[in-house]
Amino acid sequence: MAKFKVVVTDYVFDNLDTERSILEECDAELVVLQCKSVDEVIPFAIDADAILNTYLGGLDEHFFSTLKKCKVVVRYGIGVDTIDVKAATRYGIMVANVPDYCIEEVSDHAVACALDLIRKLTLSDRRIRQGDWGLGYLKPLHRLRGLTAGIVGMGRIGRLSAHKLNSFGVNLIFHDPFVEISIASDGFHARKVTLEELVAESDIILIHVPATPETYHLFNKKLFSLMKREPIIINCARGTLVDTDALVDALAKGQISGAALDVIEGVPPFSPDNPLCQFDNVIITPHSAWYSEEALANLQQLAVEEVARVLKGERPKSLINPEVLSDSRS
Repeated sequence: MAKFKVVVTDYVFDNLDTERSILEECDAELVVLQCKSVDEVIPFAIDADAILNTYLGGLDEHFFSTLKKCKVVVRYGIGVDTIDVKAATRYGIMVANVPDYCIEEVSDHAVACALDLIRKLTLSDRRIRQGDWGLGYLKPLHRLRGLTAGIVGMGRIGRLSAHKLNSFGVNLIFHDPFVEISIASDGFHARKVTLEELVAESDIILIHVPATPETYHLFNKKLFSLMKREPIIINCARGTLVDTDALVDALAKGQISGAALDVIEGVPPFSPDNPLCQFDNVIITPHSAWYSEEALANLQQLAVEEVARVLKGERPKSLINPEVLSDSRS
């Protein structure tokens, strides 16, 4: 019988061979589930030493109160909005994530969306397929160099997006309450501004912030009304950051020139009747910004390595709640 038990609540991988290989070295059994609710997980997780979680939400006070042995929950991903971190901390359970497995992919995706909307590539393709070979529907079309790009959230992904956009000659500004001064490093210069200044000055807005109670509907009707330059909006972060009704209203009023959305609040499921589908200047991708074969393999490896560290009595490299170490379960 294995010394440890590790439960996977849900997953999107072709296989879990990497997890099994690494956990075997720790004398750990891997229990693989595809649960749709926390209640389905609880009978298997009661005696688990560690939990790996992908998209299943609701890992909350009730869930953690049922766990007898759990030392750590590791999220397959960057955001930890599926996990009530404060509740986990109260029960002495560490929470870890994988903060850098897909930062190249997400920044590539965000910049690609910006280029698409600026050059109106998807719009051109849609119109040509309808037999409209012309330029009228593209006007106005502006040169990228000299435009202002505003980045909301200057963390790992925000900085990479800034670095990549810098090569196109855009002016860079950013808003991030956790970055104290303007940035003049990493091969680019970006000026720190307030969020209101950013949306008023920007031609391109990239959203790279986490989903928290403070950032819920950060982009709302009031903020859209301040967008003087009719910018394009790119959201490759979390759907709850943008009030969808306010976004639809802003598109209808011409307050913004377009939007690229890799995430939408309440999606999936996604319906073709979604009001966003009425706009030719909207690009929607299926939460794929993070994805590449390399990122997927990296994610599995890094996540299970965090579990293995804890089972060996070590601290996770990406511990979200370090305060738990004072009384975490031994």
